[in-house]
Amino acid sequence: MYQKIFPYKFREYQKEFLDFIISNVDKKNLVLNAVTGFGKTPLILSALLPKAVDEGRKIIWIVRTGNEIDRPIEELKKIVEKSGLNIFGFSFRGKKDMCLLIKDIGIKGKIDYEDAKYICDMHKSDCIYYKNLPDRVFYQFREPKLYSQILSECKSLGICPYYFQLKILSQATVVALSYNYILNESIRWVVDYGLRLRKSFLVVDEAHNLQNVCMSLNSDQISETSIERALKEAKIFYPKGGEVIDFLKHFLSILKSECRGIREDKEFDFKKFVQDIGYEKLLDLIKRIRRLGSMVRMDRFRKNKVPRSSLYHLSEFLEKSIENMNVDGVAFILSKDRKDKVRLEIVDMRVNELLSKVWSLSYRSIFCSGTLNPIDDFAKVIGLENYVGQSFPSIFSEKNAYTLITSYLTTKGEELEKDMATSYLHSIDIFIKSVDENVAIYASSYRILETLLDMGLEKIVSENGRRLFLEEEGMSGKKGRELLEGFKKCAKSRRKGVLCATAFGRFSEGVDFPGKELEGIFLVGIPFERLTTKTKLYIKYFQKVYGKREGKYYAYVLPALKRASQALGRALRSKEDRALFVLGDKRFKKYLNLLPDFVIKNYKLVKSVEELSKETSNYNLI
Repeated sequence: MYQKIFPYKFREYQKEFLDFIISNVDKKNLVLNAVTGFGKTPLILSALLPKAVDEGRKIIWIVRTGNEIDRPIEELKKIVEKSGLNIFGFSFRGKKDMCLLIKDIGIKGKIDYEDAKYICDMHKSDCIYYKNLPDRVFYQFREPKLYSQILSECKSLGICPYYFQLKILSQATVVALSYNYILNESIRWVVDYGLRLRKSFLVVDEAHNLQNVCMSLNSDQISETSIERALKEAKIFYPKGGEVIDFLKHFLSILKSECRGIREDKEFDFKKFVQDIGYEKLLDLIKRIRRLGSMVRMDRFRKNKVPRSSLYHLSEFLEKSIENMNVDGVAFILSKDRKDKVRLEIVDMRVNELLSKVWSLSYRSIFCSGTLNPIDDFAKVIGLENYVGQSFPSIFSEKNAYTLITSYLTTKGEELEKDMATSYLHSIDIFIKSVDENVAIYASSYRILETLLDMGLEKIVSENGRRLFLEEEGMSGKKGRELLEGFKKCAKSRRKGVLCATAFGRFSEGVDFPGKELEGIFLVGIPFERLTTKTKLYIKYFQKVYGKREGKYYAYVLPALKRASQALGRALRSKEDRALFVLGDKRFKKYLNLLPDFVIKNYKLVKSVEELSKETSNYNLI
């Protein structure tokens, strides 16, 4: 049955992957490591669907971002088409994407989830789309649906797409949604509304992201700019001043004073700040700030503007800070942004503690990615117990990739020295010359990338007759998409492209460059986090949880090698693809066991620029 519904011809190791799931999922949680392009999504669905149907279970498939939720449903469509099974599933989106009323009233500005929720709450009683939605929905679905299809059909029927989704959850066997609906306790009710999480298979896609996502989800920040906006809002109500305005000025003054002379960041003693203000007085001020913020939101809402308030967010930040100021594993970090503006951040480092509570909520949890090795280390960090894991060999042979590790290059140290930067540029020049197709240069940080640009990287790209595609820190999503499309198009033109980005950015993960779209990758250094106060506190906390050696490994070393592995995985998608990898840091040799197998199947250590030139010329002979 399982093999019959798989919609493709089986390739190497895929039957073993399928059998592993079928044999173990009734007994334990699963951790599945297999490279990008292996076919993990249709294989997991093919293994779980018969069990879900027979046992009356759901398959809840969670992904990192909303942009990725359609993929499992697209594969489900192919399974249903081939097998003839009557199985319904859909991709679920939040109010921001599914509210027709927001589109109708034409709110001025870009809205987020909280804005959409506010607008919905305020309009719900008189929303025509919500009123048109019947109390009970019985809908005959002929096939799985993408969220865009549900949105379109609901629009034609004049009913609310978001609440329609909620009403059909119980009819679905497969639902794909973002991590937030499982990891964020405040909105987890959405899943329990019609899916019964405790009886469901929970599939965590691209699970290597969990460590960072958990930290981001439970952290928050305010900036000098947001406090100044809060002051501006407060002056609407108190033009002559007042206690709230005095507090905001005092708070900003303290943050600025604490920031004087710091190089990058420092720990902020929030508990002392509370003691100096007075606990009860601060609580009263927070209530007043929130009340003013609510009035600002209402005023903006009535003017058809995004119902957002800096006062309101500040009250939430301060309240969360008070709740967490005595929590072990939560830190307050003061820093300055690129414009020299003060920023205060709540950093929640309790990855194991928070995530371990989630996995017991489902019947079984299945984690998949191409960078989960070592599996036991991954499980330990996310607090997973009662599991069995398997890493499956890549489909790539020695002919697919040739890897060179440069023993004469390293980004180790506070700054990239001029001589070392020159060696990197010479090596990159040789690399570009050796690959006649699109190539990418992934730097270990924006700081390193800027140094190379200042010393002539752009000139080297131009002199090689290539087009430069440069990732900029903080670039918009639209600009990023345009850059990506332009780079991909170069694969079919005479003038090839060179993508210059960081291993921390949007172009080193979650994007695919099949075939000639990317045939060479040069890693400039290992993408370790910069050893700021924030990073040091993170390492220190992990050392307290796991011990000195393991703590640094889990907090600092392993995440860096996963970033490098993700970047390297952009070039290979099929057995026909090929790539030249240059690992531009001598420290890579120490961590070969943490890199994907396709990277180290055919590698060589090179000791000089001259040797690199000789070995890169061999790439075209492979």
